[in-house]
Amino acid sequence: MNPDSKIRYIDFHTHRQCADNDTLAIMNLTAGEDVPADFPENTLFSAGIHPWQLTGDNHEQLQTEFILTSAHPHVVLIGEAGFDHTRGVQGELQYRVFIFQASIAAEMHKPVVIHCVRGWDELLRAYREIKPDRPWIIHGFRGSSSLAASLDDQGFWFSLGREGISAEILKAVSHDRILLETDDSGRSIAEVYRHYAMTAECSEDEAAGLIRKNFNTLFNFRL
Repeated sequence: MNPDSKIRYIDFHTHRQCADNDTLAIMNLTAGEDVPADFPENTLFSAGIHPWQLTGDNHEQLQTEFILTSAHPHVVLIGEAGFDHTRGVQGELQYRVFIFQASIAAEMHKPVVIHCVRGWDELLRAYREIKPDRPWIIHGFRGSSSLAASLDDQGFWFSLGREGISAEILKAVSHDRILLETDDSGRSIAEVYRHYAMTAECSEDEAAGLIRKNFNTLFNFRL
């Protein structure tokens, strides 16, 4: 991606196409969805098998669809993928499908966007198994500050939405591994930035500069 001084905001994880010229958005695709034939130039994509998609008899089809979509040059992240103890098929199948995706991400040297609800033990087990050389980013984190600190110590990144930003969380994690997102909230990414700046007690310009720096570090971009 070419440097673009017009970009002020980076929406690291969203389910909507972005029409704002000052925002770079990473739009999430699930297995079976294709990269749109015509999309804004300020859009990149993630692609993965969400644990909610698994029914017990569809994993082979989903894996094939995932491989096809993830090979697209504008798919820069794998996921969201991960673990959810509240919805979808549970147990070893969920783990195997995640390992399948994480292994491909490692082969392609792409970061992974993590969805995790009460599946932290499985996530850490997978992290030890894969030993990734590219970051794993936990999106939409809303856990405790002690859990955040423990995950931060392991080297995880965090993509935070409006509801996940608190003074306690910001004290627990490394700010050079933070990104911001709207997910499916319907909020604007500018609102999330404003809340981050207020909570971190910095200016909005400083917040924008930090997230841009982190994004460039993650992808080795010069945005």
